[in-house]
Amino acid sequence: MKVAPRQRARSDRLGRSAHTKRRQKLAPKYAIGIDLGGTKILAAVVDAQGSVISTAKKATQADKGPEAVIARIEKTMEEALAEAGLKKDRIVAIGIGAPGIIDSARGVVISLTNLPGWHNVEIARALRRWHTVPVMLSNDVRVAAVGEHRVGAGRGTHSMIAVFVGTGIGGGIIINDQPWVGLRASAGEVGHMITLADGPYAVGAGIRGGIEALASRSAIERDLRAGIAAGRRSVLIDLLKEKGNGAITSSILARAVSKNDPLTLEVLRRAAYYLGLHAASLINVLDPEMLVYGGGVIEGLGEWMVSQIRDTAKQHTINKTDLDKIKIVEAKLGERAGAIGAALMALDALTH
Repeated sequence: MKVAPRQRARSDRLGRSAHTKRRQKLAPKYAIGIDLGGTKILAAVVDAQGSVISTAKKATQADKGPEAVIARIEKTMEEALAEAGLKKDRIVAIGIGAPGIIDSARGVVISLTNLPGWHNVEIARALRRWHTVPVMLSNDVRVAAVGEHRVGAGRGTHSMIAVFVGTGIGGGIIINDQPWVGLRASAGEVGHMITLADGPYAVGAGIRGGIEALASRSAIERDLRAGIAAGRRSVLIDLLKEKGNGAITSSILARAVSKNDPLTLEVLRRAAYYLGLHAASLINVLDPEMLVYGGGVIEGLGEWMVSQIRDTAKQHTINKTDLDKIKIVEAKLGERAGAIGAALMALDALTH
């Protein structure tokens, strides 16, 4: 039986259409994850397994306001796509982690820490204008916790708490493999757990005696400068002169420790002690499989700091049975954790 040319052409088109659909189903799914910070924007193209295909980074230029920052986010995503050799149509979702109070359900930034002018900004809608795919918005440290849980230090655990010690202290809680967000989507504010009643106020915040007020890099710098002002001798004075003064960064802290500077060792050991008490409280309340420590201070000081946190935590937990099963470790993903976690959360949202 002969097939008419018109029928054969239609059959060929249907065959090609079915083949195209099969190829689309088999094609890898990619998301772009964005870590929005006060000083930098990091975008990463990430596949469904959490592997980073490419990254791009730009200065935030937060002083120029939300519209300018959103434009820079778009440029950063474009650069990450170009680096990956992909077109927009290969991206099925966008995830973004932002440092402040956010409304994930509406994709709205309520307010952001260290980014002026960010009040009720509809960032998800803005990014959908760049590419019409679902946009997932969450807290920056929560998405970083998801990244560490899925493909970082916490891989394979079902319950994990991440604590990031940097300029401030933030974190995220994973329970039964899912981020715990709480009733008002504000769970995981581990930096504001009261650790020392009547202690100092956090730098630039209103919480008194919280761990951020005692052990963040800002708190450490405050205590070091107070010691220097009181006449304590320290190699920090020379290190800061070499740098041209400025902030006491994590790298300067690491250099001072390597030189056994008494003032630096004293302040950092006190901070590690408070972090250990804080860790014990987290263990006593949630009994997780793992605590993961990241952020600039931990990246700079590594196991020197984490070992002290671990020792103090295990001294102050109430249940000593099988205590070694709870691991207290360094984070693995560094600055990529937030972008990876945001991308994975965005991909997860497609299936829910």
